[in-house]
Amino acid sequence: MLYTMATIVPETERERSYYRWYELSLLYYDAVRRGVHVAEVQATKVLADEAWDAYIETISDLNGPRQE
Repeated sequence: MLYTMATIVPETERERSYYRWYELSLLYYDAVRRGVHVAEVQATKVLADEAWDAYIETISDLNGPRQE
């Protein structure tokens, strides 16, 4: 029996930001699990953290300008 997963196509900037973070997080945890070289794990972690920050910025913008 063949199962296929539906491909999710993000339509909004919020969805694109979230899925970018999600994919990078999966790569990070997979690298940790497989014991990839520390420098590569750290680089992936940095990218995932930057993607999370971009996502937070995107959802913050939906609520109007941030109060500083």
